[in-house]
Amino acid sequence: MNLGIIGYGNIGELISQNIINHDFYNLNKLYIANRTLSKINHLKDTDPHISVTDDNTEVARNCEKIIISVKTSDLINVLEQIKPHLNKDTQIIHTCAGIDLKFEDNGLSCVIPTISSTYDKNNPKKGVSIIMHDENVSAENKDFVEDLFSKFSHIKVVDNTLDLEIATIAASCMPAFIALSLDLFANKLEERCNLSKEETFKILAETLNSTTYILNEDIYSPDELINKVATKNGITQKGLDVLDEDLPAIYKRLICNLL
Repeated sequence: MNLGIIGYGNIGELISQNIINHDFYNLNKLYIANRTLSKINHLKDTDPHISVTDDNTEVARNCEKIIISVKTSDLINVLEQIKPHLNKDTQIIHTCAGIDLKFEDNGLSCVIPTISSTYDKNNPKKGVSIIMHDENVSAENKDFVEDLFSKFSHIKVVDNTLDLEIATIAASCMPAFIALSLDLFANKLEERCNLSKEETFKILAETLNSTTYILNEDIYSPDELINKVATKNGITQKGLDVLDEDLPAIYKRLICNLL
C-alpha cells in the first residue's frame, strides 16, 4: 500500500515524520507533495520508501490512501485538482477543521492532530488526535485512520462538526494557549524578583509537567489537588479567588471567538 501526504506545513511535517519514525507503518511507499519542492527534497535521500514531488496529481495516481494537510481555504481546490486522477476506492483524509463537505461515495475522514504528538520510542503516545468520519467512510477505512494515528497519539473519535470544533480547541489549540499563559506569567514574575524570565519559565513548565502527570494518572482529581495545595487564607487560596472570578469570563469569550 502507498500512502500520500499533500502539504508539508507544520501538521503535514508532523504526520510525515511520525510515519517515518514509526518504520513507515508497513507502507510500500510514502509519497510527499509540497508546492515548494526544496522544502522536502532532502527526504528522498533519507530512505528509499520516500518519494517527493511538487505535483499533487502524482500522489493521486500512485496512492491508495491520501492525507491532505493544507490550509482550510485550499482544501476544496486540492480535492478538485486530484479528483480526476483518483481510483474509485482511494481513501481521502484531511486535517482541516471548520469545514463541512462531502466528497465522492467513499467519504472523507477529518483528523486534527496536535503539535505535541511527536513520536519517540520512549514515549510513543503524546497528545490527542481528534477524528471524525462522514457516513460514507467504510469500517475498514475508519480502522486504518484510527490505527495509524493511535501509533503516536491518543485518539478521540467524534460524530458531529460541533464536537470536532470543541475537541480541536481542547487538543490542538491548547498547546499554544498554555505556552502563552506560561510566557505571560513568567514575564510578570520576572518583574517582581531577581530570577530571570528563563528561570521562572522553567519552574512553571516543570510544575505544569508534574501537575499534568498527577491529573492524568488520576492520583488526585482537580478538586483534590486544589485542596491539597490551598489552605484557608493562604496565598494559593487568594490566587484561586482571583482566577475563579476572572477566568470563567475569559474562557467564555475565548470559546465564543473560536466557534
